[in-house]
Amino acid sequence: MTEVNQEVSSGQEATLLSAGKIATAEQALNGFEAGNAIDGRDDTWWEGAPYYKWWKLDLGQLCEIECIFISTTYGAEGDTRYFIEHSPDNLNWLVAFEKGEGMAMPEGGERYVCRFAARYLRVTVTYCSAGETARIRHFQAYGQIAGTGQPDIAPKKVSPAKFSALAFDETSGFEETEVDDIEPGQSDRVLKGGGVGSYLLYRGVDFTEGGVDQLRGQFGFTDLDKAKHVVLEVRAGSLHGEKIGEITLFKQWKRWSILAGRLAHDDRRLLTGMHDIYLIVTNAAPGQQLMIHWLAFAKRAPLPAPRPLPSPLPAPADGEYKIYFGNLHSHTGFSDGIGVPEQAYDYARHTAGLDFLAITEHSNLYDHYLDWEKSRKWADIQLTAGRMTEDGAFLALFGAETTWYNQFGHMNTYNMEFFINAYETQYNDIPSYYETVKQYPDSIQQWNHPWSCGDRHLDGFTPYDAELDRVLHLLEINTIESRELGGLYYYVMALDNGWHVAPVGSQDNHNGQWGTENTLRTAILAEALTTEHFYDAVRHQRVYFTSALHLKVWFKVNGAIMGSRIPCTDRLAIEIKASFAIDTGSRIVKAEILGERGEVLHTVEHDGETLDCKISLVCRQRYVLAKIYQADGEFAATAPVWLESDRA
Repeated sequence: MTEVNQEVSSGQEATLLSAGKIATAEQALNGFEAGNAIDGRDDTWWEGAPYYKWWKLDLGQLCEIECIFISTTYGAEGDTRYFIEHSPDNLNWLVAFEKGEGMAMPEGGERYVCRFAARYLRVTVTYCSAGETARIRHFQAYGQIAGTGQPDIAPKKVSPAKFSALAFDETSGFEETEVDDIEPGQSDRVLKGGGVGSYLLYRGVDFTEGGVDQLRGQFGFTDLDKAKHVVLEVRAGSLHGEKIGEITLFKQWKRWSILAGRLAHDDRRLLTGMHDIYLIVTNAAPGQQLMIHWLAFAKRAPLPAPRPLPSPLPAPADGEYKIYFGNLHSHTGFSDGIGVPEQAYDYARHTAGLDFLAITEHSNLYDHYLDWEKSRKWADIQLTAGRMTEDGAFLALFGAETTWYNQFGHMNTYNMEFFINAYETQYNDIPSYYETVKQYPDSIQQWNHPWSCGDRHLDGFTPYDAELDRVLHLLEINTIESRELGGLYYYVMALDNGWHVAPVGSQDNHNGQWGTENTLRTAILAEALTTEHFYDAVRHQRVYFTSALHLKVWFKVNGAIMGSRIPCTDRLAIEIKASFAIDTGSRIVKAEILGERGEVLHTVEHDGETLDCKISLVCRQRYVLAKIYQADGEFAATAPVWLESDRA
């Protein structure tokens, strides 16, 4: 093992500070515990999987750090990237060093000369070319123990710094307690309480001249029932001063979450400068107690400017669209799945044989999930998608899954520069979320798995909103988990409520197998396999669901392809063509034309590997779609052709 001795400017030799100290990690593989990185041995190390896991060192007290040595690879283990942060309080972190793309690591490890005061050092491994595993073989920190004469560098209550909830000046109804479930390997002192009328006073909170618009904090709950809410009111100056905000708190995915509530007031002076701030519990479910670890007042970055809606692409010269198959909903270890994006895209293309895959991590599980513009994971997925897209061969797409824990449901967003996270509690009011996405006309929105969205299941797709309809293009169906109405129950419900959405088949992968977990697929009709043509197809609902592998379907009404909107007529000239992209050994046995409420308007019995039929149908429907079955009962269901008229 290489050791580093650093001479300081005074000539005094720096002390090895890291030996024997406490190391923890976000996650460690069995036998590769965090402490292995500082044990001085060449045959042990820390590992976590996948990368984007952090490793942390607690020096026990404030130290002057003068040199850091780190070794992440051994021999030909490939390129590892990481960044190193430091903190005096385990709350506020600054990046000290970053090893990025193309920065080679010298033989044996990397030595960084520095000078800063810190108690905590943290390394986050962001990439490893040899595989998905994060690894630190050796870590050494050198310097001096800070003397008693050192200035107090702990952050004050100044925006946007985090400060301990224990830094209150007055309290009523809260008490200090210790918990051990915020981070692995550590205990934390927090406040617990919160009956109605309880309050906390923090004097001299500095909002700065730039002002603030969010209260942020790490909140936990003694009762894990998501229905048991606590409402926290924010007032400036006094217990009965001006109200500048309110945040409704409840248990999210885990007991502890970092949540943000909106601050606003007509008098801007109340959101800038110095204030005494009261946090008052105005409502609390019986039996629920609120816990608070830290607080911060911050200014949220503005959302990017909307882009205009692109003009529709012209239809192919011969009028015939090609069909491509893929999966629009998947996860990796960047949220609650396994593996990494590079692995997922590669598997989908070369093992599953998909034409496209969208990685849609849960937005509440990104790093910096309250600040989309700071998220490294979000940026990395986009870079990986760009690198692994090959026009004409494979589209590596990305999006984000906004996840509500108030039983509303989940939604995917695509073609957006940012993600929306319901941990910003203003978005737990679903109309606020909808109003935001409506401002982005070129975005793509998808309702996810309504059958597993709790009692609300996306509020039954009501009320209909014509503006939202312009950006809401897709809805998932699943014949494995939702068999009502032959798998189309929720889709028909949305159509009957007036929405112009196409059905998609998603695997929602959490355990790898991107494209092979089951037979559910999304098919698009496009002239070419490019991102531009893909999103044009989705915006015009040239999309269908299939659980019958490789089943290609073309569906037209009065000459208009699926997804079209045409004038309503009494007689419909319907064309259905279907065939298998490859020889699957299966046969097409039936085609149905469905109308409102899922009613079967016409049935074609068949037995063959291809289908080419024309149907003349007399009916008055707002929409019609086709459902084509193969012999084992698996099927494809197309987007409708909508028949528009002046009737109510």
